Amino acid sequence: MQRTGRSVVNFATGLMLQVMTLGIGIISTPLLLSWLGDERYGAFRAASDWGSYLNLLELGISGSLMALLAKAVGIGERQQIRLTLATGIRAYLKIMIVMVLAGVVLGVFITRLVPVEGVLVSELQKGYWLGFFAIFLLPLSPFRLLADASQRSYFANVFIMFQSLLITGLGLLLARGGFGITGQYIAALAGNIGFQILMCWEGLRRYPDVFSAVKDYKAQASIEKKLWQLNWSTFTLNLSGRLGLFTDNIIISYSLSPATVVPFFVTQRLAALAQGQIQGIGNATWAALADLYAKGEIEKFNARLLELTRLVAVMGVTFMVSIAAYNHHFIRLWVGEDRFGGDGLTLLAASNGFLLGLLSLWGWCFSGTGQQPKLVRPTTISAGINFLASILCTHFFGIIGPLLGTFIAFTSVSLWQLPLLMREVFGTSLKQLFLAVVQPLAVGIPYGLAVWWIAKNHIPWGWLGLTAEMGISAFIYLAVAWFFVLNQSERQQWNDRLNMLLSRFQR
Repeated sequence: MQRTGRSVVNFATGLMLQVMTLGIGIISTPLLLSWLGDERYGAFRAASDWGSYLNLLELGISGSLMALLAKAVGIGERQQIRLTLATGIRAYLKIMIVMVLAGVVLGVFITRLVPVEGVLVSELQKGYWLGFFAIFLLPLSPFRLLADASQRSYFANVFIMFQSLLITGLGLLLARGGFGITGQYIAALAGNIGFQILMCWEGLRRYPDVFSAVKDYKAQASIEKKLWQLNWSTFTLNLSGRLGLFTDNIIISYSLSPATVVPFFVTQRLAALAQGQIQGIGNATWAALADLYAKGEIEKFNARLLELTRLVAVMGVTFMVSIAAYNHHFIRLWVGEDRFGGDGLTLLAASNGFLLGLLSLWGWCFSGTGQQPKLVRPTTISAGINFLASILCTHFFGIIGPLLGTFIAFTSVSLWQLPLLMREVFGTSLKQLFLAVVQPLAVGIPYGLAVWWIAKNHIPWGWLGLTAEMGISAFIYLAVAWFFVLNQSERQQWNDRLNMLLSRFQR
């Protein structure tokens, strides 16, 4: 029950975070576009994506450290947790030095990588060098990993809410004051400082003596060896992930223009937020799955995995059906008709969001149990196809290119390679896994077509009407899935869990 309770709290706070993020985005984005302009806004997003590539220089330490922390937490060894955390802090100190040097090189070329002109050149340069100071917060990163490995992601979710409010509030204030791109970097830096300090406080509250262990090299020797044994596979996975999923704004900015990033970004914003919530199911439950695997409860592990796969598929259809149907109306009310990227972009964003939710859950099964090397080959191939297809598709098909490249990579490699690996490593039934995905889709696709037709043949009455129609369409699918996708045993299990949780909260 403790595993289930923490997973539910993690997911619930993640849901609150997504709702808050959506609300903030609805209010702030039109104001930022008005005060910054499309070119400044697009240039800042593209430059931020370039800056995120510096994170590759952590060389996969995050994934290997998380796996070691999860194992230490699972066996309940407090001293082992303390030493593992200290080892991570010391490793990130070394990485920080390399990242500073690479950050300087990137700063020299940033205005060439993001093609801007006139006053935007100096704004981007000043902003980048101010944001550069966030690198010095890197040694505090293990505290976030500790929270995730301990099934205490709800702390991180709450702190991210604070971070989002700080970044948005300060960003709006500086944009209104005419600070341009530079002001957005200042806001992001302030948010990062606040988040890292809060995560550090939460970790030190439970392990107050961790910094004193950083210099204990001898005690950390065996942990450090394992850390660097696992890191290269994680690095390859991180590199593949960034090439496959975090180059979209860069490709659009360089191939089309920084201003084109705006319709590309805002059109898929709803789908991206929903995708984050779908992935949140895996983020909230991977530590519990890893705990079952560490204890040798493989049959129970697979039962939970199949159950979570069905849950991810149901929630994915629930979100994406409403978004695919009503996104055009949402963009029209939010930022204006002229910034809508088209139905093709919307459908691809919704499809990719659904698939990524599944692939993320399945990937956590390997990352959380120290089996990352198994993912290297399929992930690398998928990323290569994604990157090349995105560039070619952007050249021939324009703004939908990057998302079309992602869809091609997912369906041609990842969607069938990961299930085969799960059968090989965990003994997962391919038939049951297939049914867990197909059953929600068998109900969702015809239902989605009906909702699409309704949305295309009338205009909702303002924000209230749009919210009501999207909410009703999602609720109807959930009700249908409850009776026609879940069997009687599964419905009873969910009823029992909800009753147990409610009884705990009522005490």
